[in-house]
Amino acid sequence: MKIKEIDLCGTWKFRCHNSCNADLPEIYNTERWLEGTVPGTVHTDLMNNSVIPDPYHRMNENKVQWTDAVRWEYVREFTVDESLLKHKHIEMIAEGLDTFATVYINDKEVGKTDNMFTEFRFDIKPYLIAGKNLIRILFDSPELVAENLEKENGKLTVALEPRRVYVRKAQYSFGWDWGPKLTTSGIWKPIRIEAYSELRLAHPFIKVTSLTDDRAVCDCTVEVTNGSTDGYQLYVDIKGENFKIEQELQPDGNIFSSELVVTDPALWWPNGYGAQPLYKASFRLIKNGTPVDEVSTIFGIRTVRLIRDDDTEGENFILEVNGEKIFCKGANWIPADNFIPRIPDDRYEQLITMAKDAHMNMVRVWGGGIYENKKFYELCDSLGLMIWQDFMFACGEYPEEEWFMKNVEKEANHIIKLLRNHPAIVLWCGNNECEYLFCNEYPEKHPDEMRGTPIFRDLLSDICNRLDDSRPYWRSSPFGSNGHPNDQTNGNHHQWEVWSNWKDYGEYSSIYARFVTEFGFQSPANRKTFDDVTETSDRDFNSPVMIHHNKQVKGTERLIYFQEEYYNSTKDFETFIYQGQLLQSDALTLAVEHWRRRKFDTAGAIFWQLNDCWPVSSWSVIDSALRPKASYYAAKRFFAPVLLSVAQSSNSYSVWLTNDTLQPVKGDVIIELVDLSGKKHNIATDSCEIAKNSSSPIRELERRIFDNILRESTYLRVRLLNNGKIAAENRTFFCRPKELTLSDPKIDFNIEQIGAEKYLVKLQSDVFVKSLFIEDCGDKSFFEDNYIDLDAGEVKELIVRSTHTEEGLREALRLHWLGNDAPVSL
Repeated sequence: MKIKEIDLCGTWKFRCHNSCNADLPEIYNTERWLEGTVPGTVHTDLMNNSVIPDPYHRMNENKVQWTDAVRWEYVREFTVDESLLKHKHIEMIAEGLDTFATVYINDKEVGKTDNMFTEFRFDIKPYLIAGKNLIRILFDSPELVAENLEKENGKLTVALEPRRVYVRKAQYSFGWDWGPKLTTSGIWKPIRIEAYSELRLAHPFIKVTSLTDDRAVCDCTVEVTNGSTDGYQLYVDIKGENFKIEQELQPDGNIFSSELVVTDPALWWPNGYGAQPLYKASFRLIKNGTPVDEVSTIFGIRTVRLIRDDDTEGENFILEVNGEKIFCKGANWIPADNFIPRIPDDRYEQLITMAKDAHMNMVRVWGGGIYENKKFYELCDSLGLMIWQDFMFACGEYPEEEWFMKNVEKEANHIIKLLRNHPAIVLWCGNNECEYLFCNEYPEKHPDEMRGTPIFRDLLSDICNRLDDSRPYWRSSPFGSNGHPNDQTNGNHHQWEVWSNWKDYGEYSSIYARFVTEFGFQSPANRKTFDDVTETSDRDFNSPVMIHHNKQVKGTERLIYFQEEYYNSTKDFETFIYQGQLLQSDALTLAVEHWRRRKFDTAGAIFWQLNDCWPVSSWSVIDSALRPKASYYAAKRFFAPVLLSVAQSSNSYSVWLTNDTLQPVKGDVIIELVDLSGKKHNIATDSCEIAKNSSSPIRELERRIFDNILRESTYLRVRLLNNGKIAAENRTFFCRPKELTLSDPKIDFNIEQIGAEKYLVKLQSDVFVKSLFIEDCGDKSFFEDNYIDLDAGEVKELIVRSTHTEEGLREALRLHWLGNDAPVSL
């Protein structure tokens, strides 16, 4: 390959530009050059130079707001030799500049940028000299640019910070109801120089056009740039497990293409439905027998269809992969840190693996964040996490001026070409909640009257259809073809009456939406996560610091209000966290079990949210330190492939079996009443078989049969036994947790090492234990299950992965359970 590269990542120097008129802290000297890191952000570089404090600590966020009103300049030298200057083309490629940047080479302007999400290529050959060269990038203040654009073009109807919509930048960086206001600038993605003299390959694409059991027909295309294709040949090699083929592609203008057949294709499936085999396509450009460029891509073979048929409830909304209907189970994804360049690959790997382990098959990349890191998409491909991919627009009207539309068009072209080979992406979505909030604000208006409609109704749809019709495009989340954008009878739905509008989570049972892409209930982060960013005096949920670490208006008031409804009132910081996490777990469980029973009348349950970007009380099930909350372990249960659950009505309790596997499930369903001392009363035992990929009621129990039970000390237990083993189980309580008459337990806790850094824990209690939380004070363990109910007298086994020795693990563990005043050491 003839392309030569100069990597411009690494150490740069930076300073506040002398044109700045912001109020700077005394510690900062505008004449002093500081050392910065690329990729990076101004905030992280300032922190590394001890100019600003960690904005996540206490209320330091308020101390760093001056940074986004400043112009920043970054510089570095690089060396160019004579041989590189002889190439016909020399370009600087910036994969991501945040956001309004002017680029100079040797003090000559070579280009400007105005979009954080778009790659920019600048011809820099005329500006280079042999030897040392200087690159300088000047970043304008995103706040001031946004303010000026709003003044010039008018104020729009926007949630949170209105002027943000004029800036093609991560919208959450202007502040959100779960994240701080840290409006970054900087070189946030890799930057390099490429020199070449021949044609260059770009944007390979493998699209499955038809699929049968024994063959997949694919269109293979790749673009060439900077010249005529005369005299060139291009070949593609496709490799997969037990498959290899080479084929020549034919030119048509600047596109080489060919139809190619993969025999006996290995299909890509969502998590829980099959394997995730991937193929590799390598394109080689040849001139006179010599390779001049090559490019490769990974792809998967699968088909995707969005089914929208009329039915008795309106119009369904079902995702189909490889001809199988998929009930979509998962969570919304937000950026894993406010300072994106410092997110390591292993953080992506841990979060996506945790999602897979919780039986999720979908993550929704939310439209107020970023088009994610390459590692994110690779992990979703390999682990079977389907992606609902929003374009980066959220919660407001957007400009329709020509300059803005052209910017969006360039962004969409770049992003679709960049991501379209990932089999995990199953749907493009125009925005998050724009039409929904507009119609809430103006109930008398049609969604098409919203400013920005031409972007979401027309522009993005047209570009998706032109560049990638292998997956559906959906205008917004939520949206439907009839009525209000958030109508339950058609399209997809966001459910925020519960929690945000102060409704109790029991209301979830009355929601009959067709596909739910947002719903949630807040809980605090884990104690250790808050310990890292607070002082002892802060650890009261009514303290200014803790209120600061909940960005929803009256979020703390909701935490207190709902917890007191279900759990005993407490002023103890640790107990408040524990009970708050249990409450979130209860709420999500009720919602998901209800919608899974409706499979496929409801065809998706995607809760808000998987992860956090900083230490905060929020809707996440995994906090910013990657510590799982109680609701994460609940998700492992309520998203399990085979679910046994109980639906309640005014007259009955109905036992349901839900099967997400592609095989029938059979066994004995045992229904019994159990009291807190362990006494059991069998109500029914039913032999049953449920078809693949379905949900059915097993037995209906009249409420009157429970009239005489002691509700505070009895619960309904249902179990599915298969060959004598518990394949699924669930418990239903007849009162709120605070009303249970729980006794102090005697818990036997046995630890046995069964492998390298792997332990088997056996638990047994003399009485029922509610929501047992096993905590490792040394923070070196990961539990297969936690926040568990222990039935009296029965042994519960779980796996713990830990870097402790067996003795060290026993010393590090503490037990919490509902009703105990303080955690207990082993």
